[in-house]
Amino acid sequence: MYRKPYPEAYDQIALPHRYRVLDFTMFSGQDSMCTVEHISRFLIQCGEVVGINALKTQMFLLSLSGSSFAWFSSLPANSIITWADLEKQFDKYSFAGVHEMKRTDLTAIR
Repeated sequence: MYRKPYPEAYDQIALPHRYRVLDFTMFSGQDSMCTVEHISRFLIQCGEVVGINALKTQMFLLSLSGSSFAWFSSLPANSIITWADLEKQFDKYSFAGVHEMKRTDLTAIR
């Protein structure tokens, strides 16, 4: 059963009044964008919620696709408590090379 890697309480935090969630720049790990660049773009796109760590952590998933989305979804429950935890894990993921496509990824594309 899937459990989010961040605390369930994060889903109870309301967005600021009239805040509109944007279409974030996507990170799949398959292009030339590095994690630092992606995080920088993500933070700029967050706008006024950039100072609310729980909302940033919760919305980060909306900026991932492909194997990066699968990586985030596979993190253990409550393994990401702070935004700093997420940044650290994301960098570790990127440098570990686990974002390389697998045969099953290629099959899914077909």
